[in-house]
This record gives sequence, C-alpha cells and structure tokens, in this order.
Amino acid sequence: MKTISAAALFIFFLFSVSNAAKEPVLDTDDEPLRSDFEYYIVSTIPGAGVGGLDLASSSEIFCPKFVIQQRFSNGRPVFFLPVDTNDPVVYVSTDVNIRFIGIDALCRAVPTWSVGNYDPSAGQWWITTGGDVGNPGPQTLSNWFKIEKAGSGYRLRFCPSVCDSCVSLCNEIDRFSYDGKVRLGLTNGKGEPFVFVKAPKAIKQVVDNQ
Repeated sequence: MKTISAAALFIFFLFSVSNAAKEPVLDTDDEPLRSDFEYYIVSTIPGAGVGGLDLASSSEIFCPKFVIQQRFSNGRPVFFLPVDTNDPVVYVSTDVNIRFIGIDALCRAVPTWSVGNYDPSAGQWWITTGGDVGNPGPQTLSNWFKIEKAGSGYRLRFCPSVCDSCVSLCNEIDRFSYDGKVRLGLTNGKGEPFVFVKAPKAIKQVVDNQ
C-alpha cells in the first residue's frame, strides 16, 4: 500500500508541475487568449506610442506585406493559433502562429506572420506576412512566435522550438521607424510591450483553412 500511495503522489506531483508550468496568456479582460477569438495587439507605450498592428507595403516591395504599428488606432485583429491544435488556449512561452483576419487579396495570401529575409539596407529582420499555419517543423520555422510575460503586459518573441535540430534566431520583437512607417522587427534588446484586446465581434469557430 505504501508503494502504491507513493506512486500516486508522484504522478499527482508531475501533473501539478506540468499544469503550473503552462501559464495562460491573458487578455485585457483577464481571460485566457483562445484560438477561436479575434484580438487586437495594442502597444502599452503611452502617448504617441500607443496603437495596434496592421499591414502595409514598402515603397519598394509590395508583397509580402510588413507588420506595422498604427498610432491611435486598434489596427487589424489577429488570430493566435497554438502549436497544440487540441487545446484552444494560448500559453506563455509556447509556439503560436499569428494571423491577421481576412485575405490579402492583392498579395493573394492569408496574412500569417513570418520573419522575412534579412534586409541588408536596414540591417534588420522584419516581421512580414507570407507565413503558413500549422505543420510545425524545419519548413515552417520562420512562422512560429512566442508570447512572454512583461510586467502588466506581454512581449512577442521569435524563438521557435518546433524543430529541435534546427538553428534559428532567438530575439524579441520591437518597433522601428523605417520607410515612413513604424515596422515590427527583431531586436537584440527588450521588445515592445503589448496587451491583447478582444475584437468587438468574437469569432466562435476557427475558419476552415486554419
């Protein structure tokens, strides 16, 4: 009996540790982020720095689009799509795809975030669209992001763990003034703090192509 009790306690301990390690990301209503709801990603920087995220072309490149910050606007809502498709909750420090709602008709693509090719003229890795949803592995490495706790908000991070044998960048995401816009890109320092606000109309079912 003692052996059985000890084993049961050990299993319970492992279960408790596993659950404690999975901290849900919370929105501004203090509710867990879910893959079946739309959210605005809004900066917590006060004054002129406040604003949500959207898409824009550059003066030289039309497609893919760049992820930019719109000042004094909520921007465009996104879906967060966890690597674990069996659990709709988004957890801290776990891989997720981030996808703007709708279709980018001009680029003929679903606007899923990705880390674009290195831009030597800017010395920067920009966050762009053109990514794919799902299929975690070496072919989709640039499409996976993480959300990390940062005070009363969160920071976005590119540090994918969907491929153990792959070599990749591991950086937080910050904003940079470039080409007349405020773009998102990788930084060697601390990234931009954000909060997640439910869009006015919550989506109850994930669209088929997610």
